[in-house]
Amino acid sequence: MKEQSGTMPPKGGVPNRTDSTPNIENRTPNITSRREFLTILGATAASVALTSRQVLGQKKAKSCVIIGAGLAGLSAAYKLKAAGWEVTLLDGRDRVGGRVLSHTFKDTNLICELGAEWVGESHERLHALCGEFKIPLQKHQFEDSLMLSGKVSPPRAWGFSEPAKKAWTEMIAGYEKLTTLQKTSLDKIDWWTHLENIGYSQEDLRIRDLMDSTDFGESIRNVSAFAALAEYAESSPHNEMDYKMTGGNSRLVQELAARVGLENIKLGKRVTEIVQRRGIVTVATGRSDLFAADACICTAPIPSLRKIKFDPPLPAAQAAAAEKLGYSRIIKNSVLFDERFWKAENFSMVTDTTSHYYFHSTQNQPGKQGILTAYAIGDKADVLASQGDERRQVIVARDLIDYSWAAPNLARGIASYAWQRDEFTQGAYALYGPGEWLGLRPILARPHLKVLFAGEHIADWQGFMEGAIESGEAAAEALIGKPKPVRRAAAA
Repeated sequence: MKEQSGTMPPKGGVPNRTDSTPNIENRTPNITSRREFLTILGATAASVALTSRQVLGQKKAKSCVIIGAGLAGLSAAYKLKAAGWEVTLLDGRDRVGGRVLSHTFKDTNLICELGAEWVGESHERLHALCGEFKIPLQKHQFEDSLMLSGKVSPPRAWGFSEPAKKAWTEMIAGYEKLTTLQKTSLDKIDWWTHLENIGYSQEDLRIRDLMDSTDFGESIRNVSAFAALAEYAESSPHNEMDYKMTGGNSRLVQELAARVGLENIKLGKRVTEIVQRRGIVTVATGRSDLFAADACICTAPIPSLRKIKFDPPLPAAQAAAAEKLGYSRIIKNSVLFDERFWKAENFSMVTDTTSHYYFHSTQNQPGKQGILTAYAIGDKADVLASQGDERRQVIVARDLIDYSWAAPNLARGIASYAWQRDEFTQGAYALYGPGEWLGLRPILARPHLKVLFAGEHIADWQGFMEGAIESGEAAAEALIGKPKPVRRAAAA
């Protein structure tokens, strides 16, 4: 889901803000590293696990209810089950996988991803799990063309001004030397403003906005400058858009689900209430279903978490943080074409059209036909989501006409998913605006008594499958009593 200066990945929601929202920023702990939250989670939850062992005794099998059967929930369950815990996963959907959603076009063997997309070079847990489950990874990198006002510039024939390139190099080189105060100051302004402050021209900024908005799901005018800087300073050269799983990312979901045990996964269960009494956590779904356990890991995305009643209630600061955090508006439109008229396997193109960003989804998949996925964010995503499939296909293909006049006639089908219209997530992934990366995220990561939290929204690799997995495993290891060590300084 993400990318950097010369190549960019696809990587939107409007924060729910009210005048009565408490001011929580002044109570934020001094956390300036993306991975420091794991330390807090581990230290706090380890004490929870200790208390649980003291109450229950060592001989009694421990149990955990996990809310959400996406990658965070499945990875937590897999880790706990291996340690001898009894696990029950609850999910409101009628399928496992959450935001992982592979799609195969009818009458073809061609696969695309309508949800989570990328395995990065630095994504250690994904590489390890794919190796363990014998899921091959294949290279899936791109070189961006640029189309502005109908003019197409091939890769390496376009770029930024010399002052902008110099400012970028100096900014990335200075990242490791930033003080806590400097990081906090950066978090309080948006990415557009920061780039303008260091010397980007208006033309540079327009191109940068087209590129970087695909990482965050909204214009860079709405993104924390520190979150963005950490994203680009700590990622691989392709910003972790390096590999895909052969056969689709849903293969990993199915492998995890099989090992957790399908009998332990309850689908169609919308969690309505979490009650904690006398060391026991009881999770309610609907009117009559109750699931009791020694602990709970909640991996629900924030829009779903807001609908859960907590008894005792969440602390005021944590509830306020959940009210403020927004999610990105992103639609993925995968169009099947009769011919791969784009020729290059590593084709991708940043555009100023409604369809926004195109990339070749069928790299290394055999056949004459091919899939281009158009990845649109923000207001563009809402415009496309409002169209029917037939009209949406016409728009996505027609937006390519300046690249290839044949594109509209070669389009044969479309598969789309507008994540801002998903009833459970109401967006693709968390969107941290100015003041929120260091202001909200650490608060959202705090355990609430014996309820721990996980998911991409509080992860070190936020917005990636790797982040969901690592956060789920960290919560599980905290319960087991072996908090995961902090391995690197920060990332976005």
